[in-house]
Amino acid sequence: MQPIEPTVTYLELRASTPDGDAAGGIQHKAEGLVLLHVQELAPPGEPRGAVTIVHDVGGHGGQYLALARALAADGWAVALPDLRGNGRSEGERGHSNGIQEVLRDLGDVQDHLAYRQPEAPKVLVGHGMGAIWALAYACERAGDVAALVLAAPLVEPRFELPKEAGGLAKLFKKVGPTTAGKLGWKSGADRDALAHDVITKRAGEQAIEAAQRYRARAGELSIPVFVLCGRDDTLVDAAAAQPLAGARGSFEGIANTAHDVLSAPSAIARTVAWIGGAVPR
Repeated sequence: MQPIEPTVTYLELRASTPDGDAAGGIQHKAEGLVLLHVQELAPPGEPRGAVTIVHDVGGHGGQYLALARALAADGWAVALPDLRGNGRSEGERGHSNGIQEVLRDLGDVQDHLAYRQPEAPKVLVGHGMGAIWALAYACERAGDVAALVLAAPLVEPRFELPKEAGGLAKLFKKVGPTTAGKLGWKSGADRDALAHDVITKRAGEQAIEAAQRYRARAGELSIPVFVLCGRDDTLVDAAAAQPLAGARGSFEGIANTAHDVLSAPSAIARTVAWIGGAVPR
């Protein structure tokens, strides 16, 4: 069987205020729009539902094509968005205006999918920081999500964010929301031209805040939740991530995998099987 290949959609999204809310003005002017790059995979026949995969900080949707193809082969329509400032989407590299902006954008992706399948169940799969954004979306818009997969969730993200200089240097080196910092670990940027290790001050601070806020709210969820971590992951404390599954969810440690757990064939197979069981045909 030939592998299912993605098609590309560019969603026209509103520009943001510094707080992440939709900017005012006329929507259909170029300066008020941001193009979000989304790869979509359609299964043979009628889809059983839609899965959106939310990438990690510094990553992009194309890193999850193997998982997306496996899900499409199992009957799911799959969306692989590049969040603003990442991959092939527009926006300043590594910058986000915060939690509200990410939730708006994921909402627009979900609305795009709902336009084609208004009654079909929607599943979110998030990796790393993307798992925190997916968790946040599920907490804030519970009725829009049928099941949630959190892969290597960054429950305690740590970044090398820019700091104000001291003394006279402060006069020449201004630090603002868009000042670039680093992730603080080696990402896939060394082998993937679309990946990067940049995160701005605003994006990093908002990511840390989101992890703290929504980690505490995970118990509110009434939907099925699957948490999986690579046993060799040095960025995620599995013991801290496991409670995100809740009393009725599932947790699994995947042997011989690190932070890029969703690239492992065993993790892909387990994720597809879990989603199929959590949201039956």
